Amino acid sequence: MKTKAFAGALRLLVRREHGTHELVNKLLKKGYPAPEIHEAIAECQRLGLQSDQRFVENVTRARIRQGYGPIRIRQELQALQIDRELVDHTLSQEQENWLGYAIEVWKKKYKDRSEPSFSAIQKQKQFLLYRGFSTDTISMLFNELNTNKEKGIALQDWSLTDIESN
Repeated sequence: MKTKAFAGALRLLVRREHGTHELVNKLLKKGYPAPEIHEAIAECQRLGLQSDQRFVENVTRARIRQGYGPIRIRQELQALQIDRELVDHTLSQEQENWLGYAIEVWKKKYKDRSEPSFSAIQKQKQFLLYRGFSTDTISMLFNELNTNKEKGIALQDWSLTDIESN
């Protein structure tokens, strides 16, 4: 038997993916009884309509496209009470790509800058930290920037192939 909570869950899931905890909270705010909510969510999961795995993958892809790094994405998903192992597994699948993502974010923000001063470099690093990139990734980015500058590679021509060949 489909309940009103199930219908409410479906209406929410049709719009976008939701994590289990987020879905429970939204249904509670709408006034559905807790036992009915848990039953409805279990049914949605059984039917494949709700999946925390899919939710984590969607949020991760969206935040990467928006220029965020793994630390910021992890914090957001943990705030939504998503299972830590699920988050760690999904983010680890992107492990080899974080430097490339950081480069793209940096290039988009600072492509028109000339030779930066020490304080400008610190601000750039702070910006990348705020975006959720690790200090290791940021250090690699600036090491690559210095290496490419020494080789005479212009920023516009800088790509991941330059990094992989070093």
